[in-house]
Amino acid sequence: AISPAGRPRPCTRQSPRRRPMLVAALPLFQLSLLPSAPSPILHAPRGPVTVSRLGGSAIRMEEAGNAVHVPSVDQKSVGGNVVHQPSVDELNPPMGPWYMQSGTAYAEDSRQYRRTVYMHNEWVKHRSSERFIKNLRTIGDSGVAQGLGKELTVATSIAIFCVLANVGLTGYEDLGGTMHPSALQDIAFFRNIKALALPTMPFTICMPALSLLLVFRTNTAYFRWNEARTLWGGVVNSCRNVVRQANTFFAETPDAEDLKDVLAQNTAAYAKALRNFLRGPSDDATFRSELMSIVTKGQMSVSQVDACMAAKNRPMFMLNAMSAAVRKANIDPISRSRIDASISTLVDLTGACERVFKSPVPLVYTRHTSRFLATFLLFLPFAIWPAMADSWNHWATIPATTMIAFFLLGIEEIGIQIEEPFSILPLEALCNGAIAATIDELVSAKRDPTAYNFPLKAESDLQLPMGAPSPVQDMSGVVVSTGREQQMLEKPGLLSRLRGGK
Repeated sequence: AISPAGRPRPCTRQSPRRRPMLVAALPLFQLSLLPSAPSPILHAPRGPVTVSRLGGSAIRMEEAGNAVHVPSVDQKSVGGNVVHQPSVDELNPPMGPWYMQSGTAYAEDSRQYRRTVYMHNEWVKHRSSERFIKNLRTIGDSGVAQGLGKELTVATSIAIFCVLANVGLTGYEDLGGTMHPSALQDIAFFRNIKALALPTMPFTICMPALSLLLVFRTNTAYFRWNEARTLWGGVVNSCRNVVRQANTFFAETPDAEDLKDVLAQNTAAYAKALRNFLRGPSDDATFRSELMSIVTKGQMSVSQVDACMAAKNRPMFMLNAMSAAVRKANIDPISRSRIDASISTLVDLTGACERVFKSPVPLVYTRHTSRFLATFLLFLPFAIWPAMADSWNHWATIPATTMIAFFLLGIEEIGIQIEEPFSILPLEALCNGAIAATIDELVSAKRDPTAYNFPLKAESDLQLPMGAPSPVQDMSGVVVSTGREQQMLEKPGLLSRLRGGK
């Protein structure tokens, strides 16, 4: 029936519980359809870069003296290859219509959008109370959903088949709420088939076991990601230590300064060689261009570049080059052994990265979890169908199956994606910023004789805030303590003995 306003009248025989289910589901669909504001995307240039900080967490990368600005998503970086540095609010890349992308291709292409580096502003956004609404609005842009498009389509199709098949077998209810018997009931074969449905008891029994499998799978993958990030934290610290020790122990002569530059550049090249090994042959062109940029500085030869590219283990080749530079330096054996200990630490970290990269979670565990989950989801709609009797023709079976499949498959997909952590870690940011840029700063500061020459001021020159304790000085006017230490020195006889040299 149609009302005078042109709107359908509500059915008088409709169950009062059906309409609230539909109304409650509408806000979720509306939230997913709302547009989200695009965020800037930072593409790290392919080649030698200098990273500097510009107020807060903004990053500026410079190449050959020119600042690389933040391009739009459709722009390519130097060399035609995109090395992506994502932001906290960024959505997944637009890689064409979902029906033209296979799940595997999308998952692999979007891994560069997982290499997030957080600073202060990013953490503020990350813990914002608005994250729930924002994540619901962007659920349609979820990388997990787009990577699992085919699997979700299969699960939804089975749910649709379940609903339509049962409508054909048991009859259907029209919009007016009137039940119509199925025409198939006149056939003897279908007369004894009540519905295509399964009891929920087997799924109730299997769900705890499936949950344990998924949780263990995800936790194991996260432990691998955390170990990989910890190892690269050790790489960053050890590379800095090698250059810092060279600044301390190398002589201040022209030859020693040249050796120091060679050692510093080989140290930065080692980190990039390790990144190249973990990223695979697709990173070879970038790595070679980075080595050639060192050649242009006169701190590496072309023959060394060729030998490194031909080496079976490029990180170890660069570590040997670092050891050769230390061996040529005229330093005492104790200082040489200290630098060699830092290089030995880098050898251990390289081996640990190789172990994580070459040893996946046991394949039998991954395969059994996938088979268990796939079988569970294939038969799930037939167990959900009886429970959705209050909805119109059991139509709620379809969205319920889709949502359950999305979340369960998403948990398993997250474990798969972070199991190999090196292609989603921001190795470019670590190599170019945390290592290379810091090394350049250490070397440049050492050549400035006034860089770390900070003279202590006398008490009369100190500008202390009101209420701050006055510093205690010795007989020459040098500050020796403040605060709690001053209270200790004020004990009877202790300050006089210090001043008297006793």
